[in-house]
Amino acid sequence: MQNKYFIAIVIASFIFGSLFFSIYHGWIIVRYPSYKSEVKQSLRSMKSSKKKVLLEYWHKKKWNKEKIDLLWTDDKSKNIQYLINSWLTLLDEEGAMKKKVSLQAILLSSSGNKAYLSFDRNPFSKGCLTFDKLMWIESLLKTLRENGVQLQSVYFLVHHQIMEDYHLDFSNPWPICGFLNLKGL
Repeated sequence: MQNKYFIAIVIASFIFGSLFFSIYHGWIIVRYPSYKSEVKQSLRSMKSSKKKVLLEYWHKKKWNKEKIDLLWTDDKSKNIQYLINSWLTLLDEEGAMKKKVSLQAILLSSSGNKAYLSFDRNPFSKGCLTFDKLMWIESLLKTLRENGVQLQSVYFLVHHQIMEDYHLDFSNPWPICGFLNLKGL
């Protein structure tokens, strides 16, 4: 009689241990009903639509424009990230940049007026002219401005650190209104 209880306890312990081991290592996933409804509700609350955006850039001594369709949501930071990454991809395709650069992360200030743009590498090569650097920055600011992104200034970062350059100071924000008198260009 004692052997039967002992065998039952060993079998139950084995089943319980195997179940716990499987859950711990992610072989069995347990989801609670509230988690599923929260995810569905957050997806429903995020409204998105297709929007035509204008990407502007300086290349071969003139301003170039291209219209594309982007997914536009209620989330301002996501919109800015999609817009800038699309702009960077266009620059790469057109050969306006020597190396492929992408926007790693974006952070908005608490007021939503300042954006901190962190790139995966410095977009400027060592031999890049100051004029070319300024036109790259103006192109980015112009693209943001022309697409109705409500910002006052932008900080440029590389790997979440202030971008370093011998010719330009990136420790201060760049105003979204730009810095060029566009009538002469």
